[in-house]
Amino acid sequence: MTAARFSRLRLFRFVALVTCIMSMLVSTNTARAEPGTQSELTAITGAGAGQVLVSPTAAGQGTFVAQVTVNIHNAAPNTAFAVTRAVDSLADGHCTSSVFATVATLTTSESGAGAVHFVRESALVSGTQFDLMLRVIGDGTVLESECMTVTVK
Repeated sequence: MTAARFSRLRLFRFVALVTCIMSMLVSTNTARAEPGTQSELTAITGAGAGQVLVSPTAAGQGTFVAQVTVNIHNAAPNTAFAVTRAVDSLADGHCTSSVFATVATLTTSESGAGAVHFVRESALVSGTQFDLMLRVIGDGTVLESECMTVTVK
């Protein structure tokens, strides 16, 4: 093996190692949905499906901050949808609240797909748990999540 080829091989291994380390560092800083804080969206009326991801973060340093992502597909094209939520303060995995409030909106594309990402904050303190259900409503369609239990970081 020539010295130049050996040097290139060492450089390649070094770059690969640095890339792996950087990807691990980047992935530890992103918000991720914990088990129980992600749900499929199922059509109760109309057409469509999707997914909800609720990722509580420590950004509030003892109070509730969460990044929320809602994705829908196979829904009515070029349609505005309201993302609504109901909170149940008794965290038992059974969403009983029927009071839904709008927290975001999204508009679907010509193919019936849409997404929205937003941040929710409240004065709930670290360790508090609550149940959460989301509905996406528009043009006669209602997509509903499962009941999710969220823990404030």
